[in-house]
Amino acid sequence: MSQLDPRLMRTFRCRMMDPRCFYKVCGILRAQKCKDLKCHHGCCSMIDRLSECMGVPVSPAERENAAQWLMGCGVDPQNPYHRRRMRGIVWGR
Repeated sequence: MSQLDPRLMRTFRCRMMDPRCFYKVCGILRAQKCKDLKCHHGCCSMIDRLSECMGVPVSPAERENAAQWLMGCGVDPQNPYHRRRMRGIVWGR
């Protein structure tokens, strides 16, 4: 499984601390379905939406890497257990 860029994750964590970004990001994540995150196009689409929402430019290589990582996680955004697990990954726990 690929690894996420540490610089990109730090930026993501810092932006998530802003309540305006937090609620927008949560809305984007909750709108995703498990099947969306199993296909390349679905992952890239979500990454682009998150990038735009947070105002963080993501290079094509970073986007590809993040998409591969997401597809490898096998996470279901509708499953509360999976959401807790992903929160732990994002916050570095």
